[in-house]
Amino acid sequence: MKQYFVIGAILSLMFSVFTLQKVEAQVLLGPKKKLFRVQSIEIRGQKKVEKEAILEKIGTRPGMDLDTHILRRDIEKIYSLKYFETVTAEEGPNGALIFTVKERPIISKIIFDGNSELDNDELKTHIKTKDFSILDINSLKQDAEALQKHYEEKGFYLAYVDYRIKEVSPENVEVTYQVKEFDKVRVKSIIILGNKAFSDPVLKDIMETREESLFSFMSGSGNFKEFNFQTDVERLKYFYKTKGHLQINVGTPEVTVSEDKKWVFITIKVNEGPKFTVNDISFQGELLFPESDLLAKLKLRSNETYSEETLRQDIQMLTELYQDEGYAFANVLRTLHVVPGANKVDIEYSFEKGKMAYFGKIIVKGNTKTRDKVVRRELKIREGTRFSGTDLRKSRENVNRLGFFEQGSVVFNTVPRKDKDDVLDVEINVKERNTGQISVGAGYSTATGAFMQASIGQNNFMGYGQNLSFGLSLSSTNKTYNIGFTEPYLFDTKWTAGFDIYSQSNETSNSFSYKRNGLDLRVGHPIAEYTRVFVTYRIEDTKISAVNDPTVNPAVENGLASVVRTSLVQDMRDNTFEPSSGYYWSLAAEYAGVGGDKKWYKSEADARYFNNIVGDLVFRSRLFSSKLELVNDRPVPRAEKFTLGGARNLRGYNYEAIGPKRNIVVNGFTQPFNEGGLFTAFTQLEFEHPLAREAGLKWVVFFDAGDAGSIDQFKAYMDYGFGLRWFSPIGVLRFEFGYPLNAGPNDAGSQFHFDIGQLF
Repeated sequence: MKQYFVIGAILSLMFSVFTLQKVEAQVLLGPKKKLFRVQSIEIRGQKKVEKEAILEKIGTRPGMDLDTHILRRDIEKIYSLKYFETVTAEEGPNGALIFTVKERPIISKIIFDGNSELDNDELKTHIKTKDFSILDINSLKQDAEALQKHYEEKGFYLAYVDYRIKEVSPENVEVTYQVKEFDKVRVKSIIILGNKAFSDPVLKDIMETREESLFSFMSGSGNFKEFNFQTDVERLKYFYKTKGHLQINVGTPEVTVSEDKKWVFITIKVNEGPKFTVNDISFQGELLFPESDLLAKLKLRSNETYSEETLRQDIQMLTELYQDEGYAFANVLRTLHVVPGANKVDIEYSFEKGKMAYFGKIIVKGNTKTRDKVVRRELKIREGTRFSGTDLRKSRENVNRLGFFEQGSVVFNTVPRKDKDDVLDVEINVKERNTGQISVGAGYSTATGAFMQASIGQNNFMGYGQNLSFGLSLSSTNKTYNIGFTEPYLFDTKWTAGFDIYSQSNETSNSFSYKRNGLDLRVGHPIAEYTRVFVTYRIEDTKISAVNDPTVNPAVENGLASVVRTSLVQDMRDNTFEPSSGYYWSLAAEYAGVGGDKKWYKSEADARYFNNIVGDLVFRSRLFSSKLELVNDRPVPRAEKFTLGGARNLRGYNYEAIGPKRNIVVNGFTQPFNEGGLFTAFTQLEFEHPLAREAGLKWVVFFDAGDAGSIDQFKAYMDYGFGLRWFSPIGVLRFEFGYPLNAGPNDAGSQFHFDIGQLF
C-alpha cells in the first residue's frame, strides 16, 4: 500500500506567493525525533538551479536515519542559498525524501523613477542588485538605504528612496527605485554661542559644513550633509583640546529647516572651560629607557599648554621607541589627573612592552598594474629582521609618496602567524589610481601675450614606476616642445636615470630671437635620506635670427654647447605639488666646454622654505642665486646671461626689465637693450591662504626683490602684489598683479600675469 508521510504538516516554510513581503521561515518542529530511514533523495520544482547544487548543500544522505534536527538544518541550508521562495519536504514511497522548492523570480529590469539631479549610471554604481539577478527583498531594502545615503552626501538632505516590485510573468519581475529628491538643503547660517577663546571665523574654518558663499557653485560648499555635520562636532572638540581646553563641552547642535525646505539654520552651544597647562609627567610600567631620555624626547612638556594632538604624537613616538627595539606589541597608555584647585593636569605614561617580534612575509595586494618590486623597493623593512615601528611607518610614507595609489588607500597590516606568534607578516593593501595626466590650458600675460600649454604624462609607465612625458607650450613669442623619460631605479639599483629631448623657439627678447634644439642625459644616486646627487650631460644647438641689437655677435650665439652639470638636492617638503611645510635646497655647478663651440662655468644655489603659520595660512619663501664665469676669456652667449622680470621672478616688472642695459641707435632711434648679467640673485616671499577650500581657490600676497648684473654693482629691485590661484584639474592657474617699488623711468607701473604651474 503506497503511503505518504507528509512532513509538511510538521515543517512549513510556506508564505504568500508574490506578496513579496519579508520572508520568515518558520520551523514548526518539536523535540528531536526520528522520522524514517532515507533510501533516496529527490528535488522537485527547480528550473534554473542545478539539482546537484542543492544536494551538495544538505547533510542528509541515503542510508541515514532522518530526524527532526537533521531535517531542520537541511531546510535552513537550502533556504540560505537565497534562490527559493518556499521549501517543503515530505516522505515519498520506498523511503524517498522529497524536497519541493519554488524558485524566486528573476529581476528582468531595474528602473529609476524621479531622479533628475543624479543620472541612472551614477545611481547604479551604489546598488548591489543587478539586472537578471534573483530577487532578494533584503538587498532591495539595503539598496534603497544606500541610495538615500548617497543623496544625503550630495547635499539632498530631504531625499527619500523606496522600491516597488512589479510582476511581469510568473518567473520575472521589474524593480523600480522611486526617488523623491527635493532641492538641496543649503546652510544659511551657523551660529556659535559661548565661545570666548576663539572667534566664530576660526571655529567655522575647522568645520567641513560651511555657509552658502559666493563660490559655492564651484565647490559644492554650503550643502548640508548629516554625516559631515556630526563629524564637525568632534572636530570642534578636538580643536579645543589641542589648545588646552581639556573640559570642552559642545552641546547637541540645533538644526532648524526653513518652511520652504531649502535652508537650514545651525546653532552650536559651546562651554569652553578653563585652559589647562601640563603639571608633572611621570612614567610607569616596563621601562626600557631612563626617564630623563624619555622626557627629553617629548614634545609636550611641563608648564606648557596641554594639547591633545601633541600628546597623540608623543604616544606614537614612545610606542615607536619600543617597537624599534623589536617589541611590536608594545602598548603605551596615558592617564590624565586633573590637579584639584588648579587648571593643571598631570600626565602618566604606562608601558607594556609585550614580547619581541620579527617581520615575516611581506605581501602586496591590490596592485593590478604596479609591479610588486615598485612597492618593495620603497620599503625599509625586510623579511626576517627584527620588528621596527619607525621603519614600518617610513615604508608606508614612502609608498604613499610614490603617488601611484589613491589617497589614504595605502594600508600596512601586521598579521601574527598561527604557528609563530612572534612573527608578523606584513600585508600591504593599495588601491591604484590613474597615473596618466592630460592637461590643456590657455592664458594671457602682459609679458608673453596669449599662450597655450598642453602635456601628456604617465607617472607609472607600464607599471614599472617610470615617468614618460610629452609637452608643448605655444605663445606669440615662445614655442617649446619636449619629451622626457625617467627611470627612478635603473636596473633595480638605487641609480636614477633619464633623458629629455627638446626644441625651443624664443622671440621674447627685443635684442634677437633664437631657436634651440637639445638633448640631456642624467643620472642620480642617493647619498643620504631624501638627498641625491645628479650628473647631467646636455648638448644643444642654438641659432639666432631677427637681430635688433647690433652689438650681438652671431659667432658667439650660434653653435653647439656641450655641458656637464652636477647638482646636490635635498627635498624635505611634505607635498611636492602643494607644500605647506618643510624645505628644499639644491647646489649645482655647470661647465660648458666638453667639446662644442661655447665655454662657460656656472654655479647655482636654490633654497625654498615652507611653514604653516596658523590654520591654513602658509608662508612660502625662495632664495635663488647664480653666477657665470668666463673660461679662457671666451665670451658667454647673451642667451645664457641673466635678466629678471616677468611671471617667474620679479612680478612687478616686465620681461627683461632688470639687467645691465645699453642705449644703441638703431635706424635713427635710440633703443635700450638688456645685455644680461653674469650674476643674479632674487628672493620671493609669499603668504597663501584658501579662499574657497573645496573649489581649490587661494589668495596670495607677495614681495619680490632681486637684481641681475654683477655682484659689485648689485641693486635690489623690489615689488609687491596680490593674486588668486586655482588648483584646477589641469594644474595651478595663477592670476597675479605686481607693482614695482623702485621702478625706473622706463618701467611700467604694474604688471598682470596669468600663468600655469606652481611658482616654486
